[in-house]
Amino acid sequence: MVSSRALANESKPADETAQQAQEPVKTLEIPGRVLVVEDEAEILELLVHSLQNAGYEVLQAEDGLTACRAIGSENPDLVLLDIMLPDLDGWEVCKLLRQHPDPGVAGIPVIMLTALNSPQDKYRGLELGADAFLPKPYSIREVLLQADNLIRRRRQTLDLENRIKVLRNKEQQALDLHHLLFHELRNQLLILNGYTELLHKDPDIRRFHSCRDAIYRSSNYLQTLAEEVLLIRQVEDGGVSLQPEAFDADQLIDEIIRVYKAPAKEKFMTLNHVKEISQEYVNLNRTALKIILSALVDNAIKYGSRGQTITLVCSHQRGHLQLIVKDHGPGISLEDQQHIFEPYFRSAQHQNNVRGSGIGLHAVSILSKAMGGEVSVESAPGHGSSFRACFPNQSEKRYQLHGHTDESKSSHKPGY
Repeated sequence: MVSSRALANESKPADETAQQAQEPVKTLEIPGRVLVVEDEAEILELLVHSLQNAGYEVLQAEDGLTACRAIGSENPDLVLLDIMLPDLDGWEVCKLLRQHPDPGVAGIPVIMLTALNSPQDKYRGLELGADAFLPKPYSIREVLLQADNLIRRRRQTLDLENRIKVLRNKEQQALDLHHLLFHELRNQLLILNGYTELLHKDPDIRRFHSCRDAIYRSSNYLQTLAEEVLLIRQVEDGGVSLQPEAFDADQLIDEIIRVYKAPAKEKFMTLNHVKEISQEYVNLNRTALKIILSALVDNAIKYGSRGQTITLVCSHQRGHLQLIVKDHGPGISLEDQQHIFEPYFRSAQHQNNVRGSGIGLHAVSILSKAMGGEVSVESAPGHGSSFRACFPNQSEKRYQLHGHTDESKSSHKPGY
């Protein structure tokens, strides 16, 4: 009777078989996980040893049911599948694999290794979806080369699918953005047209100031929205880097407070600037930081309760610059906090009673990351919210304005 190991290497001279088992095969830079399904202990040992020597992580199964469980739970990069198996044979395992509802699992490459070597057996295996059919006696070197090629091809396919998915997501986001901009532009133009027509028909001085303020708010909203969208698209497309410049962050906060003083006053709110240091020079992109703070303040005003105080703080903590906008509004649920920085996200609680584009907090996240920082939120329903934008490597340096920076920063130009 011919042994299992001899069956795998039958018709091969002893020195050639030993050489093939030991000769290195060029594999992937990051070798994958291979599931070996084989009930013959000696063949299983030979395959596992050869694959591990080639750098693969090897999983083992000795029957069809165990193989199916391993495929579902471990999601290997390749399956080496014997046909004559207990419980479920290799034909059924391959059929079930290709019928799996998850395309990522259904597309796992399969190499059938079997003593069945008739053309009909090979055709059946390929019809069931096997990627390669190697009848015994097979060469271990051929198994390794097939494994390398199939895993490489699978990774290229997955990479291409991911690239296509990213492009489709960008296309959908661009379409959503166009719809959003058209909607917001139409709304604001209606407001501007209504107030200017009112002034034209009835130039009563008593209405002048309220109309002027409304027109100013609408035009400022459109300008901020345009700046957000333009800068976000440029950063996401990789077409621009946010060049830093030296400026006083506290002065920027005071500037933003002046802009939002009127809408805050309408809700009897107070904007409070806590100055921890008299002059807080930073080296960041001023336009991006202005958009970040403006979005956070605007968000606090829109969603905050009447009569509350909104606090803005610029401080240093553990070597990081921190910009904090804190309110005493209704707070944010834990579920909404998981999505609040996603584009176009609007909480179901406020969708119908608070106007907004859904871009502001997404812009805060994108621009913070583009300047090497991060943004976070601490909140609980009924206890207000605290948004914190944190930027590294700002605490140990003091920069002068008007371009008189230290030598390491002298080449930076303002703006973007």
